[in-house]
Amino acid sequence: MTTPDAGLQQEIHSLAAEIVHAYEELHLLYELGQVLTSDLGVSEVTSLIVEKILQALTAGDAELRLASSSEPVRVSRANVATAGPDHRLSTTLRSAGEIVGGISLARSPDDEPFSSADGKLLDAVGTLAANAIRNAQLLQELRSNEAHLRAVLDNVAEGIITVDEANCIASFNPAAERIFGYAAADVIGGDVRTLLDSLNPGETIGRQSGDRRFAADVSVGTMRLEHDQPLQIFSVRDITRRKEAEAALEHQALHDALTDLPNRVLLHDRLQQAIRAADRNTTSVALLVMDLDRFKEVNDTFGHHTGDQLLEQLGQRLGSVLRASDTIARLGGDEFAVLLPTAALDEAQQIADRLLQVLEQPFTLGGLQLEIDASIGIALSPDHGHDADTLLRRADVAMYVAKRGNVGHAVYTADQDQHSPMRLAMVSELRRAIDQNELSLYFQPKVSLAAGSVTCAEALVRWQHPRHGLLGPDLFVPIAEQTGLIRPLARWVLDAALRQCSRWRHQGLDLAVAVNLSMRNLHDPEVVDTIRQLLTRWGIPPSRLVVEITESSLMADAERAMDVLGRLRAMGVGISIDDFGTGYSSLAYLKRLPVDELKIDKSFVAHIASDDNDAAIVRSTIGLAHDLGLAVVAEGIEDEVTWDYLAGLGCDVAQGYFISRPLPVAAFGDWLATTQWKPQSSACPTFFIQTVPGDAAPEESQASKILSGRVTRNDRVA
Repeated sequence: MTTPDAGLQQEIHSLAAEIVHAYEELHLLYELGQVLTSDLGVSEVTSLIVEKILQALTAGDAELRLASSSEPVRVSRANVATAGPDHRLSTTLRSAGEIVGGISLARSPDDEPFSSADGKLLDAVGTLAANAIRNAQLLQELRSNEAHLRAVLDNVAEGIITVDEANCIASFNPAAERIFGYAAADVIGGDVRTLLDSLNPGETIGRQSGDRRFAADVSVGTMRLEHDQPLQIFSVRDITRRKEAEAALEHQALHDALTDLPNRVLLHDRLQQAIRAADRNTTSVALLVMDLDRFKEVNDTFGHHTGDQLLEQLGQRLGSVLRASDTIARLGGDEFAVLLPTAALDEAQQIADRLLQVLEQPFTLGGLQLEIDASIGIALSPDHGHDADTLLRRADVAMYVAKRGNVGHAVYTADQDQHSPMRLAMVSELRRAIDQNELSLYFQPKVSLAAGSVTCAEALVRWQHPRHGLLGPDLFVPIAEQTGLIRPLARWVLDAALRQCSRWRHQGLDLAVAVNLSMRNLHDPEVVDTIRQLLTRWGIPPSRLVVEITESSLMADAERAMDVLGRLRAMGVGISIDDFGTGYSSLAYLKRLPVDELKIDKSFVAHIASDDNDAAIVRSTIGLAHDLGLAVVAEGIEDEVTWDYLAGLGCDVAQGYFISRPLPVAAFGDWLATTQWKPQSSACPTFFIQTVPGDAAPEESQASKILSGRVTRNDRVA
């Protein structure tokens, strides 16, 4: 067998060494490739790289310094402090053009120097190492971000739901579990539409476990995953409490705090909507405005707490007679409104009647039983207006017409509206009528029930309008009160009444005259002086003038009334409370008021013979008045039965159509000449003081004695 020569053996050994070295290099590159695809952290990757390079290049010392860290990774296995340049080797680590760090190697001076092949290997290894380090850094950042995101998702108040393009739930954070009441494991993979009514951003309804529903606010975002797969992210908040709070605030803003009825703002909105709907459907809308009569007197007499209780009960009663589509609102104070979205005039009037009927039953308030009346104004769209503001104002105008006329309810007409052209024209015409003496007086007699003689004539003003014909005071006195014409109108009536009284006296008829004044007149600072001057001008004794003022007007400002009426009574003028029984005069006020006469309202007199309640009211009123030394007049006597009944109760004076309607001056003179109830012809009247056996009656005023007509021949004085 032939033995290879030494040269060949040397070559074989050299080649084998190169193969081993190449294998080691490949193995190193393979291991670094494995590191590149691993999910190790940066520190683990750098340590592993240093170990592998140190081993592969048989270096005694290796150092890897990262650009992102000031602390290098170093492994030293030999003393390389005296190593020269040929025993040192380094390379820069770059990944995607970015410097990641650098590697430095050193060998002991006793070892072989680094070769160019070692340099190339280090460069190749450096590229892989740079990529491995960069991947580890990115992985570490990703993990850090994921941990941060998970911490955020686990602690945010919003429910975070991720959903794939098939609407299947991919993730469900703890807040979502709390909000919806489901564990994540129970819903992941399920359809998100089972949880939310709408997948669009904004407010929707969420469904909790047990099919409970809640108000949800949803935000929606989209992100792209690998292979461009979209993932929707739903952020869900439970806003039930907020919506409840908003609803409570809205309810508070749109409803009356006392009655919980809709307020003016909500009524205005619903009215405007109803008008638009009616315009589209060519139907009509009715608006009713209701104001309680004498509610202020309830507050003044019984206190605001009682008044509030009355308003609460009233709201409930009124609502009980309306349809579900109707709206009843409190406008403020004692004023209410009813919206009928689809109603013609006749139906609106029927509803108004029903509303008034529910007030007929007394209200029981803390042991008290109170009766209350109301006045209702009716306006319709499109007949009376095409917008909410106009309809509200015109229904209000009609309500005041109903209140002045005491007719329950009234429908708006332009001539009643002080802002309408017709109304403005009437104001101008009334001013001219007063200035040019175009008004006239009608007189209605008052007759003594005991003596059967006329004791007084009530003066009632009329206006012969050039276009509208003869107008009663209810049609123009309110205009005068609202425009400041009430002062010259009252002066005209007083002057004309006293002038006629003077004429009767010259004819031998000694009649007192009664003139109606309003509260506006009592607020006139010159009213007392005006009456004094006119009495002097016509030579009329003050006892022949009676000033009548309604109970409700009197109680509207009782202190002012007591002052003015007290000065008139001190002059000798008679004072009469008209429509007594329709207000809430307290006994304390009644005792203090300087009055001589009570006129019982005709609503109590009309059915006195057939209604026990009315009879009891009249009987007690007569007794009360006589105990206070006041004369009593019964208004509205229509027949002899009522006359006889009142006479039996001891009523003093009667007035009504049974005796005579209001008549113009000439016709009244003819009536006086032919009537069975002859007026007294004495220049001086007769007086009578009624006494009750065993009791001394309170002293009557001179005017009260004159007004009562309760006289006998034996009681006459000069």
